[in-house]
Amino acid sequence: MTIQRRVTSTGKVRYRVRLKAHGREIASRTFDRRTDAVAWQQDQARRVRQGDWIDPRRGRVSLAVMAEGWLATRAGMKRRTRETDALMWKLYIAPKFGRHPIASITSAEVAEWAAQIVAGGLKAGTAKRALSTFRSILDHAVADERLVRNVAAQAKAPKGRQKREGQALTGDQVDALAAACRGRWADAVVVLAHTGMRWGELAGLQIGDRIAVPGPGLRPQRAALSGGGAGDLFIETLKGDRARTVPLTPRAAAVVASRAEGRRDDEWLFQSAAGTPLRENNWKRSVHWTEAKKVIGKPTLRVHDLRHTAASLWLAAGADVKVVQRMLGHASATMTVDLDGHLMDAGLWESAKRVGGHLGAAAPDSSAKEINDASS
Repeated sequence: MTIQRRVTSTGKVRYRVRLKAHGREIASRTFDRRTDAVAWQQDQARRVRQGDWIDPRRGRVSLAVMAEGWLATRAGMKRRTRETDALMWKLYIAPKFGRHPIASITSAEVAEWAAQIVAGGLKAGTAKRALSTFRSILDHAVADERLVRNVAAQAKAPKGRQKREGQALTGDQVDALAAACRGRWADAVVVLAHTGMRWGELAGLQIGDRIAVPGPGLRPQRAALSGGGAGDLFIETLKGDRARTVPLTPRAAAVVASRAEGRRDDEWLFQSAAGTPLRENNWKRSVHWTEAKKVIGKPTLRVHDLRHTAASLWLAAGADVKVVQRMLGHASATMTVDLDGHLMDAGLWESAKRVGGHLGAAAPDSSAKEINDASS
């Protein structure tokens, strides 16, 4: 590696660094100050010795070009994941960084961008997902030897609006909601609220997914989802690619048995008039979901809240957290506690009463009398 001093036609002194490896020039750069030239020379020499040197010219490609190649590598991912990746790129990353050379993007810029999209009203969860997409694109650039490090790796999505906590209905409210819903598919409320299945899992159930041993249950094996701009229906593997067994309460078992009677194993349990899996939006219109929620005084209830309801009902009935975890299809009991642990709070006071009984605690009035007697 050499540093050449040059004088331009205007009399200005410049310093050109020529980086060589294995007998050939692999990079060069010109500086106005010798100290800058020496610093760059030493840094590049260190990188060459350590084996992590990357041709600076490879970092001049735009992030848009890099993202296109990265999206192509996602072909093996689930369709919903691919669509979310593309959406995060299109809506949040490309407008800000699409034309930037990847080597010019800094950690500070990424952190500022994350803060800006949250300040603009984006939910913290969506911002976190967008940042994850950004990191993955730059990971691809590192793997392609265009960057030495991923500048988005340390950036954190700032906290935005507090995540909405799931609502949970009581057993009586579930019955009232099912009664308030109208039409041939109103009984889906019972199955959702008693099993905790996601909508896509319910829609993906076939008659042949029923089990009878050791008791009535369902074996979800696929999800029927809507995706793309046109909302076309597609069949996907379950979240986490894990089939599971879901036990049925007597009430839910009666609904499933009634729907399965006299039908083929390959038919959808909740089947549309067209013979396809039932779409969530079509179901909500059919059962008059908005009106039914108002009838029970829960106007902000989401269909997904019936999943929280199932967790609440089973935990309140004394089911072990591991049982609820397996029923919901969570990866771990820790996830169940993190997502639905607040639903166990009501049991704390019942436990307090039982513990008090075991310890032989005196009644409040008796305790008060003893204290008054002692102080007199």
